[in-house]
Amino acid sequence: MIEMSSHVGSEQEAALPLVPRDVTKVYWPLALSWVFMALEGQIAMWLVGIMPGTKISQAGLLIVMSLAIFIESPVIDLLSTSTTLGTNQKSYRSLRKFALILMAWVTFAHCAVMFTPMYPLVSQQILGASPEVAGSAWYALALMPFWSACVGWRRFLQGIMIRAGVTRPISWGTLVRIIAMIGVGYPLVFAKMHPLAVIGIAMSAAVFAEAVYVHIVSRPVVRGLPEGHESAEPPLSGLFKFHLPLTAATMLMLTAPLFVSRGLTSSSTPVLDMAAWQTASTVIWLFRTITFALPEALISVHRRGSEPVLFRYCLLVGGSLTVLMLAFHFTKLDLATFLGLFRSDADVAERAALALLVCAALPALNSAMSYYRAMLTKEHVTSARLLAIGTSLISLLGALALGSALRMPGVVVAAFALTVAHVVEMFTLALAWKSVRANRPVLGS
Repeated sequence: MIEMSSHVGSEQEAALPLVPRDVTKVYWPLALSWVFMALEGQIAMWLVGIMPGTKISQAGLLIVMSLAIFIESPVIDLLSTSTTLGTNQKSYRSLRKFALILMAWVTFAHCAVMFTPMYPLVSQQILGASPEVAGSAWYALALMPFWSACVGWRRFLQGIMIRAGVTRPISWGTLVRIIAMIGVGYPLVFAKMHPLAVIGIAMSAAVFAEAVYVHIVSRPVVRGLPEGHESAEPPLSGLFKFHLPLTAATMLMLTAPLFVSRGLTSSSTPVLDMAAWQTASTVIWLFRTITFALPEALISVHRRGSEPVLFRYCLLVGGSLTVLMLAFHFTKLDLATFLGLFRSDADVAERAALALLVCAALPALNSAMSYYRAMLTKEHVTSARLLAIGTSLISLLGALALGSALRMPGVVVAAFALTVAHVVEMFTLALAWKSVRANRPVLGS
């Protein structure tokens, strides 16, 4: 049986100064979970690489991931919402109802895009994919109607567990997801199916398995929540007010890959650039991924006066990853991975390695942003993230236009624009947090 972590709600421990070990205790299982989750992209690339039509399938996979993640955006921030607000039985019941509403919505949205004339409009007219690439991506997306709903359910429950300090089972759940993806996907490689149909089935089975696992292991945590006072049950309107700025920010953030995809399709060698960017971004994501576990961990462990410790912790995580990413490139391990593991063509691998180098600062930037996002969310200042994403997107579009005007290679334009956008977003969040601190000089624990 999983027991509630003793650090949560303990006045004695809350009175002690926070040390990095306290953060690591909550953070490392979440970070490991994100690593496992990042391997999903590596596995998808590997499966595509051992099937025919690699370059078209790799380009199609970029459309799959861009659209699938954008459609699921309303449920992504259930993790932050339930981590922040899931303190007792009454809030849990309201959050559960709220999560189910969002899950129904994203399922409807996915089907509306995939099984109506909206799909060619979105994939070809908006994203600019060729009919061949768009048709390849359709095979995966058509088999993933419940993918977003499964993501929503497990993120809602994971937030409840993080709030309770129970993070270790979360990493096991993501391992279940990876095992399910390989177990389902690899045998289908030999079934003479379309390569991205294999990916669609494997990804759907994987996230369903993880959702079931998280549901089971979260039951003791849910039963252990205190009942709470009548006033502790947040109304749905209050949840929407808290959550919608986060969702809007995430939806705006997830338009970035769509804009990047559109930019790549407008290059002089669109299929080559799309395949190279998907190849590079799969590995770039692996280096960035554990930084995305920081906000919820910081919200969970935050105590009065702990901000300097948390900020230094984030910088250490992000700086170390940026150094590792540079070493990965300059030792040519990136080329070895692209050519050997992903079976990419030589021209694709060379451009992918260049994109990875240009994106080397992203882990450090993501870590700094994670700190600011956590502090602002804890203070319920969720609108600041929306403002930051808005300024980031404007910068992204400007950088894409500049790179295109300078006739830079498509993947270099994408990597440069993404880095510029992250720098702008980080400074916007930092200014928002500075404003909050100025108005609230003494923060609660």
